[in-house]
Amino acid sequence: MRIVQSILAIVGVLIVFGFAFIGYEVYQRATDPDHPRAIGRDRAAAPAEIRAELPPGSRIGQMLVLNARVVYHVTLPDGAEQIHVLDPRTGTVQVPVTAPAASTPR
Repeated sequence: MRIVQSILAIVGVLIVFGFAFIGYEVYQRATDPDHPRAIGRDRAAAPAEIRAELPPGSRIGQMLVLNARVVYHVTLPDGAEQIHVLDPRTGTVQVPVTAPAASTPR
């Protein structure tokens, strides 16, 4: 019986220390902006202005948000089409796909 009481006391102390550690870690993450695993904040601030240079007369079509990026379809004035990938955290725009203007069949 004495062994069972000792085991329960040890387990109780471990549970108390475990909750104390969890509380301390939550406090650290909530108050330290440079914590490597900060809760609910993005450490890199978004740029104030994002510029995607498009020629005059371009049209932006469908937009789709994938993970942390915005993918959108652009139709250029000459009829060519492009897919742009925008990363709002860094402000970079990539153009991975370009399709030439469709020629009319004769």
